[in-house]
Amino acid sequence: MKKLILSAVFMIFGMAVLQAQTNTGPCGNGGGEWKEMIIERLLRNKQLLAEDPVQFRDVIYVPVRFHLVANSSGTGRVVFGRVLEQLCKLNEDYADFDMQFYIKGVNDNINNTAIYNAQYNAGLVMNQLKDPNALNIWIVDVAAPAAPSPGDEGVILGYYNPGRDWVVVRRDQVGASSVTLPHEVGHFFSLDHTHNGWDSTPWSSSIGNPAPLFSPGGVPTERQDGSNCENSGDFICDTPPDYNGFGFNGCNYNIAQDPAGVFINPDEQLFMSYFLNCTRNNYYFSPTQINLMMTDYNHSSRNYLRTGAVTPNLTEITEVPTLTFPINNETTPGYNIVNFQWTAVAGADFYLLEIDRVATFTLNPIRIIVAGANSRSVTTLEANRTYFWRVRPYSAYRTCALSTPVATFKTNSTVVATQEIEALNEWTVSPNPIISQGALQISLQAEKSFDGDFSLFNAAGQLVRSLGRHRVQSGATYLEFSMEGLSSGVYMLALSHEEGREIRRVVLAK
Repeated sequence: MKKLILSAVFMIFGMAVLQAQTNTGPCGNGGGEWKEMIIERLLRNKQLLAEDPVQFRDVIYVPVRFHLVANSSGTGRVVFGRVLEQLCKLNEDYADFDMQFYIKGVNDNINNTAIYNAQYNAGLVMNQLKDPNALNIWIVDVAAPAAPSPGDEGVILGYYNPGRDWVVVRRDQVGASSVTLPHEVGHFFSLDHTHNGWDSTPWSSSIGNPAPLFSPGGVPTERQDGSNCENSGDFICDTPPDYNGFGFNGCNYNIAQDPAGVFINPDEQLFMSYFLNCTRNNYYFSPTQINLMMTDYNHSSRNYLRTGAVTPNLTEITEVPTLTFPINNETTPGYNIVNFQWTAVAGADFYLLEIDRVATFTLNPIRIIVAGANSRSVTTLEANRTYFWRVRPYSAYRTCALSTPVATFKTNSTVVATQEIEALNEWTVSPNPIISQGALQISLQAEKSFDGDFSLFNAAGQLVRSLGRHRVQSGATYLEFSMEGLSSGVYMLALSHEEGREIRRVVLAK
């Protein structure tokens, strides 16, 4: 039998198929030096746990640095929305024992072909980019801990490198349905496979029943009665014997006998197993696995995870933003700069803005992370095109909120001479929409004082009212303009200065 290239990974086919593979070489989690390093930490944590049982107190918040890798040309990067879905699911997977994860820092986009598909050639570069105070997760196209050897076959979907202390996951294994990441994080916190010893050679009829006293990996074969559980299998007594090691295509394993001739009954729903066709939401960690992971987290070798760690914004995001411009297939006043606007929602520190020419956002999408604001000007759209857009709110910790319904709009061929005014931090108009007899309130925040000209344009880009030159003070400035005498419709309020011009959309109602 040829060796399977196995790694500590999982894969979902549809809603209920779990696949995993392991590398048996010196750089894989299924054997060799990395395997030994994980087991050494596992046994150390077992001893510490026996001497000083884990005391659960407050929720633990673990900082995570996601490295979103593309090839050197910048193409092929994972869709960031899938990262948000994966983090949401990861926190659900670890919620039972109050270990939670949050995104540290800003989105880390890396363009490097070696990291993208051959990490074994990129260790030095990756080490330079690694965050020394976070769990580092690299999302790549090909998970390659070592150069392929002749005779190896299969695909590695993810792995944990205990020497570098980081996790690598393929981009097609990132999303709400995947369990690759919770499995790999289990390795990060010292857990081994439940099928330890059977990683590269799962039990088959050719091995025979009863199973031999030692597994193909040289580990004592665990017995169903648990009599040797402390020094066999995964060395954990509340995870039953497992001889699978990615060789069984179901979720009801009842084919192998232990050395005493008793049929084993593995727990197919454990994250650290490799069983197929099990329901995604039923996977879990055993109580001892949980205690060992918490022991690992509390060990001095993990002090770096606590250095600089914070309690993230815990406010739940319960609302979906409302898209306000451009919507309802309306035509923008220009195409070279379009100011997208939506309502802010409680708990959201960031918004993922997505724009494309197809409603599936799969043709040539523009994806922008907007921090601390509910509008963004985009300057890369084409003239005379129909576009679709949506917004997804999130925070470093709360990533489960859904995107808004998709809105559509059209660009015209008008060029709007606009660029940001550097001295201006923020400005808003209210109420919006405004009734025809009302007054428009302008609120501005500026780093330094400057004089600006305010003008009102209709949707066709024609000047309908000059509102004059006004002094914008350093700090806060409030202005008021009458809308009396104007017809209902969409207008653009422009603020012009020597160094730039900015626009806000105003809806005038009857």
